[in-house]
Amino acid sequence: MVAFRGCNEGRRAFAGCVAVLRTCAVSATTDHGIGNVQEVGGAHAQVTRRRALSPAVEHYLQAIYALTAERKVLIGARLAEHLRVSAPSVTQTLHRLERDGYVVLIDRGDRKEIQLTPTGYEIGEASTRKHRLIETWLVRDLKLSTTEAHEAAERLEAGFDELLLSRLFEALGQPLACPHGNPIPGWGVIDHEGGYLDRVLAGDRVVIGRITEEAEADLDLLTYLERNGIFPGVNLEIMAVDRRSGAVTARSERGTEIRIEGRSAALIYVRSIA
Repeated sequence: MVAFRGCNEGRRAFAGCVAVLRTCAVSATTDHGIGNVQEVGGAHAQVTRRRALSPAVEHYLQAIYALTAERKVLIGARLAEHLRVSAPSVTQTLHRLERDGYVVLIDRGDRKEIQLTPTGYEIGEASTRKHRLIETWLVRDLKLSTTEAHEAAERLEAGFDELLLSRLFEALGQPLACPHGNPIPGWGVIDHEGGYLDRVLAGDRVVIGRITEEAEADLDLLTYLERNGIFPGVNLEIMAVDRRSGAVTARSERGTEIRIEGRSAALIYVRSIA
């Protein structure tokens, strides 16, 4: 885990924000109830009356939503790797999610493909929207690093309802993507016109499109990228590609030379520069 590195004043301000948000969340829920149709920045979500979801279930649905949006096809082994939990634990949870009507497990013979039901998709999309909006706020206004923001957003999510998210969206200037370049559901659209960094060749020039959700789960990778100034919108010149290991050596526009291992390069989305 990457420790919060702010000064004492920053920590106190952050703690104060958490307390205020919790109070606001309780107030907003009491005033506006549950089960109303909410409109947030043009994105419509029918908030249905359903039994309260556990944080673990919501976390699973968020992960499934994000991974299927990125890769389209998702199996249990990849989900287990992303969540850093054992394969048997993922299998058990997926069966519960299927029983409760949140996912469908499609038998493909040698594997089972995970797909969200309409209900599961709605929850996963809303949870992902919440996470990415909070990340954006933490980076822009509280000046957290992108790694710190990713961790902190997970702790703050429970304090935000649709009303607070709507206000936050407007206050942030209606952002289309989070600081890692991943689109905020309902507003931004995921780009599939480029490719991943593990597919480049020596001599190519590319621009970072997004640090995918799978890459965000690797806090060491996030810290390394941030320390070397690798963010969405940064141009890279590919210096060398090790075809045995897949490692990519690149030079950023500010002259920093970096090496990204093949497995990590596969989690960074780029577009070619003519």
